[in-house]
Amino acid sequence: MKRFIIILLVTCSLSSQAQNTKIAVLKQFLSDIIKIDGNQLNQQQPIISINNMAQAKADKTIEINRENISTALQEAQNYKYCLISVDAHTLVRVISFKDSSPSGAWHAAMPLCKGYIQRSGVLHEQKDYLKNLIGRPDSQVRMMYLFN
Repeated sequence: MKRFIIILLVTCSLSSQAQNTKIAVLKQFLSDIIKIDGNQLNQQQPIISINNMAQAKADKTIEINRENISTALQEAQNYKYCLISVDAHTLVRVISFKDSSPSGAWHAAMPLCKGYIQRSGVLHEQKDYLKNLIGRPDSQVRMMYLFN
């Protein structure tokens, strides 16, 4: 019984540390765009909370799809920061509009981005062209948040 309690305590402690690390990573990633209070974030799905904060603080918000992504990316070049989310699992920011790669699926030049994809509760850091981070056009909600 003692052994079970110790294992349970260690597991809970490691889970708490993982959640705190996830929050810290996202706070650092967005530190120059959005000031995040860790208490405001959903511990299991922090990207949902960040989407809500970005929606409230962005200078402009655009739901992107295949038909409007070219125009949206052109407009994003007039802003200091461009943050893009896919549903509750992906959060990326554009790091270079000059470094881009054409996408046949999106019919647009996709800029170089850096971000995080959450799989099985774990954040995976990615640096790649936008097309490879947000996937192919489908029914998922993709939001672009623009900030000055």
